Amino acid sequence: MELSANKMMEQTHLTGRWFLHDQSLMSPLLGATLNFTIRNSATLTIKTVNHANPLSPSQFFTCRIDNGAWQRWPASDGSMTLSLSPACHQICIMTGGNCDLDDVWNKNEVFTITRMEVDDSAIIQPLAKSTRVLVLGDSITAGCWVAGKHASVDYRPESNYLAVAQDCLPQIEIHRVAYSAAGVLRPGTGNVPPAHGWLNQLNAQTKAPVKHFNLVIIALGVNDRRFSTNEFCLAYRKYVKAVQKRYQCSVALMVPLLQSFAQEIKTIGKEMHIPVIPTVDWCSETVDGLHPSQRGSLTAGQHFAQALSQLVQ
Repeated sequence: MELSANKMMEQTHLTGRWFLHDQSLMSPLLGATLNFTIRNSATLTIKTVNHANPLSPSQFFTCRIDNGAWQRWPASDGSMTLSLSPACHQICIMTGGNCDLDDVWNKNEVFTITRMEVDDSAIIQPLAKSTRVLVLGDSITAGCWVAGKHASVDYRPESNYLAVAQDCLPQIEIHRVAYSAAGVLRPGTGNVPPAHGWLNQLNAQTKAPVKHFNLVIIALGVNDRRFSTNEFCLAYRKYVKAVQKRYQCSVALMVPLLQSFAQEIKTIGKEMHIPVIPTVDWCSETVDGLHPSQRGSLTAGQHFAQALSQLVQ
């Protein structure tokens, strides 16, 4: 039995941002997921297409069964087949690696799943959680460079600090909308505009639908350190107000791990009566002085999980 892109939209629960195009399910974002249960199927095959820039390495996907080990594959392989027992299994499929050259804003050089194949007797149902948190961020939130300095192949959205926190807090569903190099003033890679531009837009052509969240966390600022303090504070306040207007829920501010604009963010939080997540000494190790390594992601993720549990209790 084949599940088309439309069927995948109906029968799985999506996190991050996805859209339908050319009979495919697409996302511009690292860490976007499909979540569902499946029973009565010996296999699950996920069909993918590599829509990376011609000069980029292949994009990657990753998936796991029943919260087990993650299995990664290059989108250029065309498919991944999982072996299953007839019992009910939880499946998470995640976008796992891309490159700064991929034009995710204008050209649909994005993650693409064309269909899934299961046994005819398979029963598939979406798997969602009632408490949902959205993190708006940059490459650290997205999961870039966690395993090394090679684009795409060394990205690990499945085990960066957000993923670690997700495993620590199974009752909470953590969504991410994050772009490499992005800030409230600085554009992201892939022709992505500064954060205000992608708050309401999925890409240059399409508005992003508004989903319900219990909490939205703004994890931006480190990429704006080339700008003056005054410029940053003006843009950051404006962005916080836009986030509040869009989502109509609680908002929290997260100080960048590098402590960029830490005092300014704390002051803005106090002025606007918004909680601020401090991050001093959260990251024990980085790959390049900025991006947490796998070990750094583990410690940062444990700290983030503790902070998040206090915010949503």
